[in-house]
Amino acid sequence: MVQRVAIYCRVSTTDQSCERQERDLLEYAAVCGFEVVGVWFETVSGTKHDRTERSKVMALAQSHSIDAILVTQMQQFSFGNDFAPFQ
Repeated sequence: MVQRVAIYCRVSTTDQSCERQERDLLEYAAVCGFEVVGVWFETVSGTKHDRTERSKVMALAQSHSIDAILVTQMQQFSFGNDFAPFQ
């Protein structure tokens, strides 16, 4: 069974780019044989709790529409150092 994954790329400021994250995660997904259902991009500080794209990806996970969320670093998905969404 092929794993369905979402790719979430986040940077903190507008002078940064998600390009490397997207490239690396798409390559990883291809090597692993994952089905990428979409790529979500966000430019927002890691301490902000209002992250629209993150919420969309979480909704997919909670509805079991995807099997996993790919990120390059855990802190890009969490709030600061809080990993509570994964507990």
